[in-house]
Amino acid sequence: MKKAYRTLRLLTAVLLSLLMAASVVAYVPAAEYNYAYPGAAGKKGLYICPGMEEDALELGIQHATINLSVGDFMPSSAYRNNTHCISYQYEGSKYWFSKQAINRYDTELKRLAKGNVLVTAILLLPNRTDDLKSLIYPAARNKSANYYQWNMKNPDAVRALRAIVTFFQRRYSAPSGPRIVGWIVGNEVNNTGVWNWAGPISMDEYVDLYAAQVAQVYSAARSVYANARIYMCLDHYWKAGNGAYWYAGKEVLKKFASCMAKRGLGNGTWCIAYHPYNISQYEPNIMSTSASVTNDENTRIITMKNLKVLTKYVRKHYSEGCRIILSEQGYSSLTSGRDTSKEQARNIALAFYIAQQNNMIDALILHRQVDHTAEEERFGLYTSWGGENAALPKLSWTAYKYADTTRVSSETRYAAKQARSISGKKVKKRLTVKGGKLIPTGDPSRVADYTDGFKPFGAVSGFHYSNGAYTLEHDYSRNANVPWGMIREGKINCRNNSKFVFNLDIRGTLNGTALVYLRLWSGTKRYFDASCIVPGGVKNQLCADLKNWKMRRKITRVEILLRPNGPGWESSTTARISLIGIRK
Repeated sequence: MKKAYRTLRLLTAVLLSLLMAASVVAYVPAAEYNYAYPGAAGKKGLYICPGMEEDALELGIQHATINLSVGDFMPSSAYRNNTHCISYQYEGSKYWFSKQAINRYDTELKRLAKGNVLVTAILLLPNRTDDLKSLIYPAARNKSANYYQWNMKNPDAVRALRAIVTFFQRRYSAPSGPRIVGWIVGNEVNNTGVWNWAGPISMDEYVDLYAAQVAQVYSAARSVYANARIYMCLDHYWKAGNGAYWYAGKEVLKKFASCMAKRGLGNGTWCIAYHPYNISQYEPNIMSTSASVTNDENTRIITMKNLKVLTKYVRKHYSEGCRIILSEQGYSSLTSGRDTSKEQARNIALAFYIAQQNNMIDALILHRQVDHTAEEERFGLYTSWGGENAALPKLSWTAYKYADTTRVSSETRYAAKQARSISGKKVKKRLTVKGGKLIPTGDPSRVADYTDGFKPFGAVSGFHYSNGAYTLEHDYSRNANVPWGMIREGKINCRNNSKFVFNLDIRGTLNGTALVYLRLWSGTKRYFDASCIVPGGVKNQLCADLKNWKMRRKITRVEILLRPNGPGWESSTTARISLIGIRK
């Protein structure tokens, strides 16, 4: 009886796979999780360099993308065993997922979950020369490209696609843990010749293949999490492409919508991930004029400057339920050998404000956190020592951090003015920041002590509390720019005692000094911000005067964090923090 039941289940799975390969109608089983799509405090997003998640949290990031490349997590046959992989049974077949890759995703997503960051996965299929070559559409296998179209004509390849999405969605869907809440299928699929190669086939055949893949991802993801959002992806070429097999985004979108409707997925069921780069990715100025960038529906290119063309078109033809995220755009700090770091900072803030003012846009995900030396453009908020190894923060780091706050600079002031000229609306600031000073004090007295209850944050490898003091050991394996220190949740009333004080002794700085900063939160929208440079190897008694901060009576969170003042840390850096409290 059991054998007959297993046979029936297997036949059912095979028939279901064949139906899915045909992709006539989208089929979504009952979901394991049904909570609403989570809300975000704002639209600020970032493509995060793995290992620098806490730096992103300091920037105030609420959205992030993570690349899930099949080449990273599905190994060749020699490594498909329980030593190197996690095995996963799906519809009668076994799949292997690299433990090393999964552990890396686990770490990244757990860190982002601490800041309630909404993570959208980008599913990518690179070249394969092993038995997984069958995942690539047959007509595409004879040409080199960055990524490839999935083989939607092969039931085994379709089942593998569903298995991959289901595996990750099950691992990252629990409401209390790290989560993937959306999927971007492929990259800039209107430029199939480079980013989603399907071979020398017609545009109609290509778009139908891609729609079939999106429908499968939709079905698989929503079988686990009922409100996962599924995105098709376009670059900034709207009315015309830019070469062979580089199609107009508008035409691809029209054909895609028709193909999805035939599969039972009409308006509002799928979403769009758009990349509104400038015409030249080396030139950071969004406001530059060009005949290719107009406010007409038939504009050749859509950048941040004429973003309303896209959102008006989508709202009109595909409804407000077709949500849009701007999942990749960057502004270079180097243009033809010229330093354009100031222009980069201005335009990053401007892009954010334009997205913020458009109610069809859910997120602006900036590309990228750190310069990558393999790219000619310098899109990062950090310079690089090589590869994607963060060296020093740029002016754009500060501009992006404070873009949604009341703290202004010449860069954010310029950006706010330009954004208003485009939208006609004043930029709104989400966070109210009160700047202050953190200064040395010789007075060790305390009226009230708040040393207890702190927890480690960031690049901390050791954390100990003894005799009223915390000893923190820096994690030297992390990038030097990752902040480290400690955080306390709990109420503090500084109404009658307006000075916040603590002692700090840091040892192991490369240049003899370190940057320490204090943030005192009152709720989730107001905070006091102060910092200073301290010498290493001595006890520093530090004080922040809160008398001009109205919210000092309702402090809910304390952050004491450290950053390098220059190149970084020694391999055995430690910090001792003690006597945290308030006084008159």
